[in-house]
Amino acid sequence: MVHATTIVTPARFVQGLSYSDFLAQATINHDKFNESYQSVPLTEGDLAFFRKAAALPQGPKKILALAEAWCGDVYRELPTVARIAEATSADLRIFLRDQNPDIMDEFLSNNGKSRAIPVFAFYTADLQQITHFTERSASAHAGLMSAMDEVRAQLKLPETATFGTLVDPERTAFLREVIARIQPHSTQWRKDAIAEIRESLATAVGIPNAS
Repeated sequence: MVHATTIVTPARFVQGLSYSDFLAQATINHDKFNESYQSVPLTEGDLAFFRKAAALPQGPKKILALAEAWCGDVYRELPTVARIAEATSADLRIFLRDQNPDIMDEFLSNNGKSRAIPVFAFYTADLQQITHFTERSASAHAGLMSAMDEVRAQLKLPETATFGTLVDPERTAFLREVIARIQPHSTQWRKDAIAEIRESLATAVGIPNAS
């Protein structure tokens, strides 16, 4: 949804971190970001599509990301968007979710209840929002929910148990088992996220979703 009003002005946008600056300030998960960056599953067809979209007069020239280094969805998906930005010469600026609640609140999910990250918002050169992607692909969301259900049953936890409601040692055990179940699907989920971003952009700028 394009916001009629936004606090993301040109002056605010340039205050965002570059990808290298985001990594420099991060205190955790450097290995995971590097691994994801080196293994981004962008095909030549994907890159051709994003370049075609960016070349349009009202195509995506700027990308705003909301992220935190501790988030698994962020270190899985942000490197992909960094690669897209590099391939299209788009200006990628990253804002830390917890330090920028006013921007985050423009992209709330779950009927305005969740500050889910990452968020990738695509803008024209004059900062007209084109479209945005939130958190994870539909396949990743379904897979994560399934994995969490399986682990709750395995560990005999209540159906309401989440990463946020549990405390150690249950939280650590829950996290470990869920990660073990979802890790084999990471590459496919990243491909699915790329496909969803492509479809969203194609619809928004009015071009075929093809290379």
